[in-house]
Amino acid sequence: MLWGQQIRITSLRSPGILATGFLDRLASQLKIGRDATYRHAVQRTLETVRKNYESGEYRSTTEAELALRTLAEKEENRK
Repeated sequence: MLWGQQIRITSLRSPGILATGFLDRLASQLKIGRDATYRHAVQRTLETVRKNYESGEYRSTTEAELALRTLAEKEENRK
């Protein structure tokens, strides 16, 4: 590299694919100390919320997190 030369840094992710690691971390946290029914509900709803987030259904990460919590609760209560 020559001094004064600029390096362009780009994102390693493909355009249009959003990072969803925050949902995985939240799901792991939600499962701590909970019964098997709730843990399974979280796991089932995680995939749905992840796909919805990637498709742009939620306007923010906070909205996606709320959806995961809400859907997991509904799923648990349905069983």
